Parts: sequence; C-alpha cells; structure tokens
Amino acid sequence: MSAAGRRILSTALVVLVTVGLVVPGAHAASAASTKTIVLTIDSTVATVAGSRVTLDAAPFIVDGRTMLPVRFIADVMGAGVSFTTRANGSVSQVNLGLPDSPTTLKAVTLSLESTTAIVDGQAVTLDTTPVIRQGRTFLPIRFIAEQLGAKVTPVADPSTGRTKSVTIVLPVVSVQVPTQMSGAGATFPLPLYTKMFDVYNGSVGVRVNYQGIGSGGGIKALTDKTVDFGASDAFLTVTETASMGAPVLHIPTCVGAVVLTYSLDGNPTLRLDARTVSDIFLGTITRWNDSRIAALNPGITLPDLSITTVHRSDGSGTTSIFTNYLAVAVPEWKSKVGAGKSVSWPVGLGGKGNDGVAGLVSQNKGAIGYVELVYAIGSKLPYATMRNSSGNFIVASLASSGRAAQIQLPDDLKVFLMNSSDPQAYPIAAFTWLLVYREQKYAGRTLGQAIALKRLLNWMLTTAQSVNEGLGYGTLPGAAVSKAQTLVRSMTYGGAPIPD
Repeated sequence: MSAAGRRILSTALVVLVTVGLVVPGAHAASAASTKTIVLTIDSTVATVAGSRVTLDAAPFIVDGRTMLPVRFIADVMGAGVSFTTRANGSVSQVNLGLPDSPTTLKAVTLSLESTTAIVDGQAVTLDTTPVIRQGRTFLPIRFIAEQLGAKVTPVADPSTGRTKSVTIVLPVVSVQVPTQMSGAGATFPLPLYTKMFDVYNGSVGVRVNYQGIGSGGGIKALTDKTVDFGASDAFLTVTETASMGAPVLHIPTCVGAVVLTYSLDGNPTLRLDARTVSDIFLGTITRWNDSRIAALNPGITLPDLSITTVHRSDGSGTTSIFTNYLAVAVPEWKSKVGAGKSVSWPVGLGGKGNDGVAGLVSQNKGAIGYVELVYAIGSKLPYATMRNSSGNFIVASLASSGRAAQIQLPDDLKVFLMNSSDPQAYPIAAFTWLLVYREQKYAGRTLGQAIALKRLLNWMLTTAQSVNEGLGYGTLPGAAVSKAQTLVRSMTYGGAPIPD
C-alpha cells in the first residue's frame, strides 16, 4: 500500500476509534462492530470504512477465484504476516496471525505449492493456492474471509456476468494496547534512547521507561522477564542464550564508536594504535612520555606524568566492544586478558556506566578510559585518533564509524564491526542491540504488549533513525534495517505473526 494510502487508512481508523469501534492499537471484535471494505477487481483503489485507499497491488480473478494482496490483508484486516523463504530467497510459505479475540491470534500457514493450509495446527483445504505476481503475494479471499468470520459479497458486471467488485463486512476485533513499556541495559546508547523515547511518547502517546544499568543488567532483566526488552552492546554468549530458555532476537538501533578519552593539560589530540593501548591497559606503559606514545605523536610534548587507566566496573557491552577490538588486534591481549562484558583488569580504576568512566577520567589528571563517543563529547574531553587495520589514523565520527558497518551482514545481525578492513573505517565501532524474545506469549504477557513492542521496534528502525546523527550516533545501513525488519516480522504471539 502506498504512503498516501496508509495515511488515508490511518485517518479512517482514527474515525473508528473516535466512535468507539476500534480500540487504539487493536483490531478486536464485538458482534456489533464491523468494518466495510469494497475492492474493485484489477484496480488499486479500494474503500475502507468509507475512505479511499490506494493498494500497492490490485485484486484479480484467476480460475474463478478472487485473490487479494497479502499486505492489504495485513494492513487493513489487522493481521500479522511473515514469510518463509527458500535458500534462493523466493517465498515458500505465508504465515498469518489473524485476530481471533482481544487476547488471541489464529496461526495460519499457507504454502505456495499446496492447497492445504495449517490453521492452529489443523489441516484446511483451500480451493486454490496462493499466487505471486510482480513480487507480491496474493491469497484467496474466500479462505481469508472464512478464517476472519467476514461476510463477502461479490458484485457482477451486468454486461459480462464477471465479478467487478467485492464487498467485505469484517468483524472488528479490539486489542487493548498498553501506553507504557519498559526496558533496561546498555549505557552506550542511553542518550540516544532517552531522546528517541521522548519523541515516541510525544508522537504516539506511549511512554517507554528505559534504565541505563549496563548491558549485563539489561540481559539479566530480560532473562528474569521483568522488562519488555533488554539492551546490549554485545550479543548474547552461548551460556546467556541458553539461560534465556527461548530464542532471542538482536535488533540493532545504531552504529556507535568507542573512543579512548584522557585528561591532560591542553587537551592535545593524540594518536594511538591497538598495541600501545593494549600496553597501557596491561600496565606495561605507565607514563605519558613513554617513547612508544611519543613515536606516534611527533611534535607533541608529552608530560612526565603517571597514567591511570579507567575501565567499567559493571558488566558492559562497551567493555565487550573495547576488549574484543584489542583481542582481535593484539594477540598478547587475547592471551592475557581476553574479551567480554567483564574481564579481569590488570590495573586501573573502575567506574559504573559510560558516564562513570567519563567522570573518573575528568577528575583524575593523567587518566585514560574508554567510553562511547557521545560521553567524551559531553564531558568536553579529548579523544584519540586511532590507527586502523590499514595503517591509517582515523578520527571517530558518524562517517568513519558508519564505514565499519558497510559489510556483508549475517541474517541474525550478530556481528562484530571493530577492526574493519575498510581503509577509512574507525576501528572501534559496533552496533548496539535491543534484545527481545521471538515468542512474545510468555510470563503472562498480553497480545497488546506484543503489538506495542513490535510497533516500537519498527519505529526505531525507520522514523527514529532521523534522531541518530543529531546525537552523534550513526544511522543503520539499509541492509541492516532490512534484515532487522525481517527479524521483527518473525516475532510471534502463540506461534502466530504479531499484527503491526
């Protein structure tokens, strides 16, 4: 459906909300509430609740059967939809979550090669198979109408006797969607999420309470099922995945950079490389005028001052990014310290959260620590220009960290971006993720909560990306957005795709 069509449909739904036929965020049914849809065969213009809507594909008739585009069904009839694809990317199955009551969805799976569908685990025979035309999937209207409890009336052209339009009277199912949500985790994107959720509340009236308690805390909160979503700058380990008890999706929200920030008189812009940083945090380089730092910074007078390293004291995705970067670039670091959200630091002070590390660095002359770029800027601290794997010294920026994400991405989006081979990429860059359970029917969660979460995720992947760069975070590459939207569409409630 076109953007204009969606706006018209949205207006129509607002009218229905006003008169009490539709509860916001829902499509739930009482016997007295219906919605009338009129479709014209071979036309992309339809009428929904009295308003004109433009479809992205026209209904058509094949072998005497009327076929509807599945996206129209999802948008207008309030169904969730996802697709199962073959190895070559072609669609093999269509999966629907049809509103069955205010609290339940009917799970429907249709094969593009069979007239047998599966409805809530039971085999049902269709009178025709789904069809793909011009990249759009079409389903038989009679089957959809029967599963939704709708009344379908075809109108024939008097001159030909062929169906020219179809009227659908659809029961409206109302789902109560909550106006408050909760999440917890990474401090790396805390400034971004604070702004995003403020904008979201102002635009749709849904309040999201996000607590920046560190990636480890966010993972635990999701494991304990006390939040709608967790947030982490590190993807789940095998052990953490097992402890979740069910599949968890990783939805990236931005590209960020971790920088080395320090407190020195005059705020010089230093050049550093992975080996030197490793030696500083291993405690083998202890003074700022060390010859190895001086060799990277000709023309800069370095003070004869002790170095105090500052690291995260809490389980941290920022720590995971930083230590994984060093482990990839410096074999000695990998063997002596390793990588993860928490490691055994040879030396230094510990601060809680990115803001805690930035605070300790600013308070201690000669200190150096690792923080997300925004925190260094916010604390008015300098940060190092880093030598990347190509030997180029690169300043952390939206452009240079974004270059690190221009790679072939796995479908699950669990990928390291640090130490990129791109000659212009900043080397300590990473995605940060929201973590959600794929199956949303757990621990007493309602269908409305599942719908609210899916809407938030889709908004963060699209409209909210405009917030990123103004706060110093890189927008997601198109490929990452596309793969993330596929993951969001795979979310289910009771095994059925969740309506948008």
